[in-house]
Amino acid sequence: MSALGSLVRVHTWALNEKRQTLVGLEELADKLHGDLEDLEAGLQREQSAATGSIEGTIAFPAFVAAALERRKRLRVSIANLDLGIEAAREEVREAYLEVKKYELARDNDERREQDKLALSERKALDELGATLHQRRKLSQSDNDG
Repeated sequence: MSALGSLVRVHTWALNEKRQTLVGLEELADKLHGDLEDLEAGLQREQSAATGSIEGTIAFPAFVAAALERRKRLRVSIANLDLGIEAAREEVREAYLEVKKYELARDNDERREQDKLALSERKALDELGATLHQRRKLSQSDNDG
């Protein structure tokens, strides 16, 4: 394997690692969004339940305060995670461009090698053709003379 092939392999591995990190962050963001939705639904359920009893009416304000604090923390976490996801996406994009740069260089190198080989083969065939032509020419002059 050429040095460029090794570079492609190393950068592809780094790209895959960055993609896995991004997927992990996106999955965590999805989970936090789900937790936020569950919290909102729970708040609605508790509000409905609290109106049905005196104990619920007394306990509901404490539940609401805790739920609002939890919602605030979830929203902050989601906002921070969104920033991390954007940064991870940028890292993936940059890593992808690096891989493509090395793949292009490797492909150009391989094409140059193939062109050299084709030129060498063409020269050998041309030389063989010239030699055969001279032999025929000599053979004809020997037959004529």
